[in-house]
Amino acid sequence: MRESPHVLLAEDEDLVAMVVADFLESEGFRVTVTHNGLAAIEADAIDPADLLLTDMRMPVMGGEALIRLIRQRRPDLPVVVSTGFSEHIPVEEPGRLVVLRKPYSLSALVPVITALLSRRTGLTS
Repeated sequence: MRESPHVLLAEDEDLVAMVVADFLESEGFRVTVTHNGLAAIEADAIDPADLLLTDMRMPVMGGEALIRLIRQRRPDLPVVVSTGFSEHIPVEEPGRLVVLRKPYSLSALVPVITALLSRRTGLTS
């Protein structure tokens, strides 16, 4: 049996983190929740993720620094950015980085994650 894809979620708003994690778990993903970029870097070092889902504005370390630092170690890690702000939004990279503007529909999240993971692993859905 294939192991569930591991999503690393970096989101400082507790309610948002809980709702997104619960939804992704119900869709068959394994989710690690962190509340800032530094905690996400530490969590990924212990248990590497298949995909990073990050907010941009967080305390301690925001999404921009998180993406830069995690990509130094893992340049091919797919990233989904979810943000409600318009400044410092990274440029989308086909097959590597997708930006979802808050509020977004949770139903839109799974196809985005699945497409990024499929492209990375060569799987088809």
